[in-house]
Amino acid sequence: MRSASIKRWVIGAGALVVLAAPGSAHARWSDAPLPPTRGARGMFLAKADSQAKDAARDSAKDEAMMTALLGRFAKAPGIFARYKEEKHIALLQAPLVNEGTIHFAPPGRLARHTTKPIASSLVIDDKKVTFGGAEGSESLDLGTNPVARAFVDSFVMLLAGNRPGLERYFTIGFSAVRGPKAAPDAWHLVLVPRTSPMDKVIKEMTVDGNGLAIKEMVVRETSGDWTRSVFSDVDTNHPYDAAEQSRVFRVQK
Repeated sequence: MRSASIKRWVIGAGALVVLAAPGSAHARWSDAPLPPTRGARGMFLAKADSQAKDAARDSAKDEAMMTALLGRFAKAPGIFARYKEEKHIALLQAPLVNEGTIHFAPPGRLARHTTKPIASSLVIDDKKVTFGGAEGSESLDLGTNPVARAFVDSFVMLLAGNRPGLERYFTIGFSAVRGPKAAPDAWHLVLVPRTSPMDKVIKEMTVDGNGLAIKEMVVRETSGDWTRSVFSDVDTNHPYDAAEQSRVFRVQK
């Protein structure tokens, strides 16, 4: 239960082929393609230069967007969301499905309460993880489990807007979602573990969102197993007072 709770582009090179004319044994010199004219070369270079500038502009916009987004996360008073999780395990024909709620109170308190199919809780508070249900609870000191610590910290650091912390554990790929149908604040984040032993367990994590609302998170393991979590009813302006914190950030009996 412990591991299950915590774990889970190349422009194609084109080939230039000069074909012999039908019925001929060899291609005639006149059949060979003419070299591009000076004007055509100019158009090609201009297009390439324009594409490079567009890419540079997009990269700058992505950097600015990520900086602003993490800054907004850092200022959020608290987050609440419902989730539906599907765990795809190679040995099972159908995914394991869980549903429940997620709660985050800065700077680092996180609770995940599963309501279906079986009630259980996972509570993260600083260096300790507590999990369990009606039959009791169990705690794990994250200091003794570097894989669990890195995985837990990654999600908490994202919600807390802690970029230096994320960069310590991951190579970060961030891009705005572009296109006529894309929402103005839609984004896509890729986190690839850069430290051992986490890179031996997790291949990559991808997160999609719109503004502060995280919509989907996918964790792909090196074993081939993967987990997809979809979030709904996301409230990114949810302050937790002392009474609610006491009630929410504990194992539910």
